[in-house]
Amino acid sequence: MIREEINEIKKQFNKDTNVITKYAGCYVDAEKNIKFMTKDAFYSLPEEDAFKYEEIFRKTLSGAVGKSLLTLDFSIDEESEDTPHAFLMKLRESRLDDELILDEFFRKVIDAYEYAENYYIILVDMMYDIPGKSSDKLAMEDASNEVYHGLLCSICPVTLSKPALSYFANEGVIANRIRDWIVGMPMHGFLFPAFTERTTDIHAALYFSKKNDALNESFINEIIGVNPPMSSVMQKETFEAVLYDVLRDELTMPVMSALSSNMLDLIAENSQNPEPLVLTKNDMVKLISKSGVSDEAVESYEKSADADIEVLADNVVDTKKFEVKTPGITVKTDTDSIEKLETRVIDGRKYLLVPIEDDVEVNGMPVKA
Repeated sequence: MIREEINEIKKQFNKDTNVITKYAGCYVDAEKNIKFMTKDAFYSLPEEDAFKYEEIFRKTLSGAVGKSLLTLDFSIDEESEDTPHAFLMKLRESRLDDELILDEFFRKVIDAYEYAENYYIILVDMMYDIPGKSSDKLAMEDASNEVYHGLLCSICPVTLSKPALSYFANEGVIANRIRDWIVGMPMHGFLFPAFTERTTDIHAALYFSKKNDALNESFINEIIGVNPPMSSVMQKETFEAVLYDVLRDELTMPVMSALSSNMLDLIAENSQNPEPLVLTKNDMVKLISKSGVSDEAVESYEKSADADIEVLADNVVDTKKFEVKTPGITVKTDTDSIEKLETRVIDGRKYLLVPIEDDVEVNGMPVKA
């Protein structure tokens, strides 16, 4: 799913749309015991409660695409009978009305979800009457083409509030506040089916993880039913490891500066594409060949089996800053100034040269250059 599609679904979670037909919740303690379960028509909730739930649902569709939000595609085998995909389809068809199926879903999540503290599982059934769009992409509210029927699952931590003093207005005193169990913003979740090209896509799901380096792999495997993808952090670490292993003898400051600039140019060229830029092995061969390494090094990368990976460009290069570290010293610059940095040998010692202009500050204090 691209950002525009995600945002369209996200915007439906407000009190004016009424897309949520039902909700179900399951509160689980740290020992994986179910403390209570609930199910009801969503808009039977008090308005303030519904507002808090909607905030959770919107947060489950928030974050960077390719980092916190990952589209997971099902293979043909992963859509066969007796698979998690088949169960999700059955759960969706039940409209949360079948108590046995709903109970089975919650117990599957509890078995698969790896978390050592209390948490709250929320599942909603939603029906979105997709408005048509004119050629200029403006919505036509009275031209509905399809109803998108989806499930959104949010898993939220439940933590004990900190001890504190509080003002009690009725008594007119400040005294110790009773500690409460508070439902936080979601850690993980998913939307099924995906909403691809503004239509129902039962061959994919959208997965959410609050932390880019904390994909809950067991949950993805057992509940959604696909092999867990590499997290954005793992993509970066794997990419850097391959680059270092294959090109270590030629990874100089000028080469890394040129490689970063070339990757940023490619990202800029792709900026109008709603799909994030994926770097393949062939892409990387072209990029490193333009970055000042030898033909032999390019050939080594091309022959490396470890380099047969695909990563999102935004996950492996920082689009905002370029950082150089040496013991005791860190130099940061914005990406537009990468080429201004240079290395030079002076009196037999290597130096990193940073050009300075008339405006110079030291610890926020303007000084003379």
